[in-house]
Amino acid sequence: MRATCQEAEVSLSYLRRLAQGRLDIVHRFLDGSVDSRHEALAELVDDLPGILSAGSPRPAGPGRLPVFLAPDIEGSDLTAELDAVLGADGIAGLADADHEALVAIASELEVIEHRLSTDRRALHERIDAIQAEIVGRYKSGRASVDGLLS
Repeated sequence: MRATCQEAEVSLSYLRRLAQGRLDIVHRFLDGSVDSRHEALAELVDDLPGILSAGSPRPAGPGRLPVFLAPDIEGSDLTAELDAVLGADGIAGLADADHEALVAIASELEVIEHRLSTDRRALHERIDAIQAEIVGRYKSGRASVDGLLS
C-alpha cells in the first residue's frame, strides 16, 4: 500500500511540476517581458531554463526522496487535461494570444496545479500514516524482520 501511494505521489508531483512550468511560461508573457511577437518564441526558448527555475521557492524542510524516478503518466487523464489547457502547440502560439486569453489560460492552470497540490498533500498524509503503522508494528512485535524475510 505504501509503495502504491508513493508511486501515485511521484506521478502527481511530476504533473504538478508540469503545470507549474506551463504557468511560469504564461506568466512570462503576462508580465510583458517578451518584447516583440516576432522574436517571442525564440526568446522564450532561450530563456526557458531561467523561467522554469525562477518559480516559487521550495518549502523549508527535508523534503522526500523519490523512490520512483520515472513516473508513469502516459495516457493519464491529468496529462490530457494539462495538454488541453496548454499543450506544445499552445505554448508555441502564446505570442499571438491576447491578454485576456493569457489570463484565462493562467487561471485554468492554477486550478489544475491547486488540485494536484491538494491531492499530493493528501497522499503525503496517507504515506505518513502507513509509515507510522509499519513502525508501530515493528516496535510492538506484531511484525518482525525475520517474518519479512521468510
